Parts: sequence; C-alpha cells; structure tokens
Amino acid sequence: MDKLFKKISLATVIYVVVFLIDYVIELFRITESGTHVTILGLRIVTEMTPEELFTTFSLTWQVLITYIIFTIFFIITSSLIGKILNKK
Repeated sequence: MDKLFKKISLATVIYVVVFLIDYVIELFRITESGTHVTILGLRIVTEMTPEELFTTFSLTWQVLITYIIFTIFFIITSSLIGKILNKK
C-alpha cells in the first residue's frame, strides 16, 4: 500500500509540473481577447482593453480526466518496469 501511495504521489507531482508548463506556454501565446483552453483542460478567458488586461482561469472536466488517465498509466508503467528490473 505504501508503494502505491508513493507512485500516486510521484504521478501527481509530475502531472502538476506538466500542467504548469502547459499553462505557461498557453499564457504566452495569448495575443487577443477570447477564451483559450489548454491541452490539459485549463480554461483561460482574457479581456484586453487599452487600459487593462483581465484574465480569469477555470478548470474543466478535462483536467480531472487527464489526471486520472495519467495516474493510472503511470502506476501501470512503473509496476511493469519494476517487475522487469526485478527479474534481471
């Protein structure tokens, strides 16, 4: 059980890092007002006027779905790699 918790924790940290990279890349790509959704599901709504820049962020269901899929994939992959390395 302890190994599973460590794998989920590591998967979460990796996912957050990838999520932040996705966020920063998309944030620098915004050049006009509108709604943008990142690859991992962060919705960025931007309103630009000559006086101000107003940005709001919200999460979509895509964030939860990609997190669950990534975590399951990570656990399965790390378990398989562990079994392969233990056989040698």
